[in-house]
Amino acid sequence: MTSQQLFYLIIFILVIDFIIDKYLDYLNAKHFDDEIPMLLDDVYDKEAYQKSQHYKKENFKFSSIISIFSFVLTIAFFFFDGFAYVDQLSRSISNHPILITLIFFGIIMLGSDILTTPLAYYQTFVIEE
Repeated sequence: MTSQQLFYLIIFILVIDFIIDKYLDYLNAKHFDDEIPMLLDDVYDKEAYQKSQHYKKENFKFSSIISIFSFVLTIAFFFFDGFAYVDQLSRSISNHPILITLIFFGIIMLGSDILTTPLAYYQTFVIEE
């Protein structure tokens, strides 16, 4: 298997995983407007149930936006050689294999945290209200 084939296999797996995940999320979201089942009618308060369903809808919309953003960013990182750039940067800082690995993943995690912190803040303090 050539490196080109491996590259496209990884992209294919990422795309299939994303499609399946979004399809399953969609199937779950179709039932957000369902009424309380008859067996649980006396257990749940209708108003609290409606409020929880509204929260699920808002959270679903926002989570969908975040996952699409993350997917596009990951694919772009692959196609524009982002991982190769981070690897070169890591190797320019150290020659020790373990340190190179730690620096590589540290840069990836730092970048991920910088991009996702504002989104997590919005989800926690705006949607949770």
